Amino acid sequence: MRQKTSPPASEKIAQAKLLYDAGAPIAQITALLGVSAKQFLAFREKNDWPKRVPVCPRKSGPAKSAPAPVDPDALIPKLEDAVAREFARVETALEKQAPKTIEASARALATLVKTLAELKRMRREADETKEDATRPDDDRADEPPRELAELRAELARRLERLRGGGPPG
Repeated sequence: MRQKTSPPASEKIAQAKLLYDAGAPIAQITALLGVSAKQFLAFREKNDWPKRVPVCPRKSGPAKSAPAPVDPDALIPKLEDAVAREFARVETALEKQAPKTIEASARALATLVKTLAELKRMRREADETKEDATRPDDDRADEPPRELAELRAELARRLERLRGGGPPG
């Protein structure tokens, strides 16, 4: 007679979900949850986890066109999810004490965090540029002065702004 296995803890399920989404081998996920591959597939279907996309495209399929450009605002949540998945991989590697996996995960995590920070910085700069463009007095401020005294005064104001000591405008 076969014993019924107890359901895995919610923390392990969350970690398994991250591993599954990251493309970890099913054997690794089943070992984490303590279930067989067949039980895992039933569990995946029961909990509506999406099927994974094959890593290698099929040769007989139709030719794909170039991918559409990705919205930077949509990339940030995806990168944050990737960072969370990579943290789950690191935790799993630490439990198993697999140094090669830990090193690879650390490199991937560092790259993801740098990319995420750069993307957020670029979005922040783009937002600042949009704000600067919508200011009503910007057009007038960029016009060249008509007299030499006015030119000197404008140059002095701009130098003060660059040094951070003077009032804007």
